[in-house]
Amino acid sequence: MPAASRRLGALLLALTLGACAEPIQRQGLAVSFNDGRFQVEWETAQTKSGAPLIAGFVENTRTGVSNVRLQVETLDAQGKVIGTATALAPGYLGGRSRTPFEVPLERTGVGYRVSVIGWDTAGNGQ
Repeated sequence: MPAASRRLGALLLALTLGACAEPIQRQGLAVSFNDGRFQVEWETAQTKSGAPLIAGFVENTRTGVSNVRLQVETLDAQGKVIGTATALAPGYLGGRSRTPFEVPLERTGVGYRVSVIGWDTAGNGQ
């Protein structure tokens, strides 16, 4: 078999396997928000008493910030917001670092939208 045919076959196999591959999720968390500055990974969870919450990590991909504020919107089957909750990931979050967070929810939903709604600059953070 000529080398060009082998290369073409290998390329087609690689493209087929790549198209079938599932996205990689670290620690079983869903990536929900990435605006170039923050990446938020989260999952649904429960408190010890069974109350719903969103737990995850927020990663700062740029210079340092502090007191990252997160918002979780609880969605119904039609995508309508049926609840909103906010929480603080307190403290300093340096560039290329991450910190855990938990957002207690008043009710469960079919889906959730998690976003960063604010932060304070810290040090040379912009």
